[in-house]
Amino acid sequence: MDTHLTVSEAADLLSVHVGTIRRWTDDGTLPEVRTPGGHRRIPASAVERLRRERADGGDADAVESVVPTTEDVALADQAWAEHVAVHARYGVRTQTEAPWSAAFEGGERIHRRETGRQLVGLLLRHVGDHGSADARGAELRRLAWGYALDLKDRGLPLSQALQATLFFRDILTESTAYYPHFGADEPRDPVFLVRKVNEFMNEVQMTIARAYESDADGVDADGADT
Repeated sequence: MDTHLTVSEAADLLSVHVGTIRRWTDDGTLPEVRTPGGHRRIPASAVERLRRERADGGDADAVESVVPTTEDVALADQAWAEHVAVHARYGVRTQTEAPWSAAFEGGERIHRRETGRQLVGLLLRHVGDHGSADARGAELRRLAWGYALDLKDRGLPLSQALQATLFFRDILTESTAYYPHFGADEPRDPVFLVRKVNEFMNEVQMTIARAYESDADGVDADGADT
């Protein structure tokens, strides 16, 4: 029979902050059960599986494809998003001393890259107006909220959280200059791309600000997530 771990025990085994464990159970990365008192418990087998996956994945230098390929996304849009992802990946390496970057240790950077992959995918769909705008907005706010609470858990001020978003906004804006070079039959107007990037990043920044202003910290209602 599988044993269950407390949030603190799981965090110790995975060498992450307890807030990260809460976020991983919220987004489905880790399964959880609740005790009669409402406390989170995580199956030990799931924690061990994630520990092995993170150990195998490491923090490799190779830049993997982080942009989802779908039939409804133009090839030029995908190529532009790939450029954004690579630019951001290497740009982050120049920011290792920045508090918002140094807050995450090696293993947690893998999870942050997954968040980045999801955000790039959402940006692609926002640029192309694919799918439900309401669904895209809800997912964007969920990801930004979780990122903000991760930083808040580590004691970083709102100014540092926003500094991170400014860094990525600059990368996205600069990358719009490369779009026409990808051979699209009808390349998007760079001004259009800048406008869509600004809409997207405005929502990210406003969500982060709201998360910092909120009392919600991801703990159970009784505050006893131990």
